[in-house]
Amino acid sequence: MTVRETSEADHVVLTATVTATSSGPIDRVVVATSLSTELFLEHGWQSWSTVRVATPLDIRPERADAPRWFQSQMLADREGAGRELAGDTFLVFDGGVIGALSSRRQFTRFVVSSNGAIRIEWLLDNRHVTAGETVELEPVAVIAGEPGEAYTRYASLASHGARPPYEPSPAWCSWYHYFGEITPHDIRENLALAAAHGIDVVQIDDGWQKEIGVWTDVAPTWGEPLDVIAREIRTLGCRPGIWTAPFLAIEGGLLAREHPEWLVRNEKGDPTTALFHGGWGGKVFALDTSNDEVIQHLEETYRHLRDQGFTYFKIDFLHAGAAVGRRQNTAITRAEAFVRGLEAVRRGIGDDATLVGCGSPLLAAVGIVDVMRVSEDVAPYFYPRTFFPGFPENTVAGKNALEASLLRAPLHNRWFALDPDCVLLRTTETELTANERELVAWGAVAASSFIVVSDRLSLYSSDEWELARRLWEWAPRGTRHLPRPLHRPLRVQCESGATSEIDIWDDSPTMMWTELGK
Repeated sequence: MTVRETSEADHVVLTATVTATSSGPIDRVVVATSLSTELFLEHGWQSWSTVRVATPLDIRPERADAPRWFQSQMLADREGAGRELAGDTFLVFDGGVIGALSSRRQFTRFVVSSNGAIRIEWLLDNRHVTAGETVELEPVAVIAGEPGEAYTRYASLASHGARPPYEPSPAWCSWYHYFGEITPHDIRENLALAAAHGIDVVQIDDGWQKEIGVWTDVAPTWGEPLDVIAREIRTLGCRPGIWTAPFLAIEGGLLAREHPEWLVRNEKGDPTTALFHGGWGGKVFALDTSNDEVIQHLEETYRHLRDQGFTYFKIDFLHAGAAVGRRQNTAITRAEAFVRGLEAVRRGIGDDATLVGCGSPLLAAVGIVDVMRVSEDVAPYFYPRTFFPGFPENTVAGKNALEASLLRAPLHNRWFALDPDCVLLRTTETELTANERELVAWGAVAASSFIVVSDRLSLYSSDEWELARRLWEWAPRGTRHLPRPLHRPLRVQCESGATSEIDIWDDSPTMMWTELGK
């Protein structure tokens, strides 16, 4: 192994290579550092993973009892569940930031030992190497100093190749009122109101498809070709949007039955369980995007959806593209497989379409997606309810959506536009109090300029329409900065000069805006 250290004006870059002395698999490469910490952000690898302030001893051993598929969802390395804490991709700590500058070759972890020592782990996922082969590891930046300033600097350094900043516009999504019970009638009812109030994007969410994994046919309850509703949305002056989950195949479904060779396999040779979803019928498998046939399938599927008239694509459960398991190509890492799959989707929809990622590894998607969810799902209630022990941040709740979005705010318009998830403004059919609705709404504005409503629009009075208008008009367009990311209350500074101070970590959560200029 060779490690080189290059000093820049305000940071150090570590570049490393490993040369194999014999043929075989490499699981990971580990390097100790002289860095240590007493307070840091535990930061997970994908949209829904934990983002929280922690100490080295706050390891939550009960996490070891969670199902393996769930550990794989939430942690870049499930073997560490309940034994250690890490910053997956990057670590914001009391001495600054240490973080990967890319995730296209491997996923990188920055593990905090119980004594506070920090080590680097590059995950090669048992990638097969031949004797004499040299593997290039992702470069790592070390930025010493005040954590907030270092966080901003790191986000900028790791933004190489990002797409141009997404220009947000008012949007509506069907999910948080209709969930999986959506019909064309529901879309048409909301479309008329959306068009009348200047909403640009009308996005159909989960429930329209024939089954998970089949995105070229509709459910019997939908009952009409997709291009019909897409054409109606365009006719009223809105942009048609569609939800899919490109890397999934439901157990027993068409894709899993007809193409079992397309699935990632576990150590027993069975299909890897990427997740368990009761609403869909149980186990869901992961597509092997190291397989060229899967790549062709993805391109054709998304080209078909584009041909149906959709120009806005929300793609979900993307972590499945990096599922743990055996792939057809053993000389590829999970990160490389994920990037291959995501690039296939982008080729299918075209460079001019809007691509919104969700449930996704973050840094590996830079340069491919326009917008990225950076939090758990919001909900019509504020505090988390049912969750696996040790993972209270990893379940639907208004607080969870707000907290992760705020703690990842420096990524906004550096890596991609941040999606803090939808805001819920309805005053009926919800358990959110008036204060909690305001917190979710204005917290989204603090984190991002990408604001989507997801209520049945006929429930809105003039007050809710006025609030929606203010959110869309006032959302600052520039980047974000967290001056004190490890301390409460949390302050978010916007490029425009607007500042918000948020405290959601007690029984009376509050938010205060200053210098909003409106």
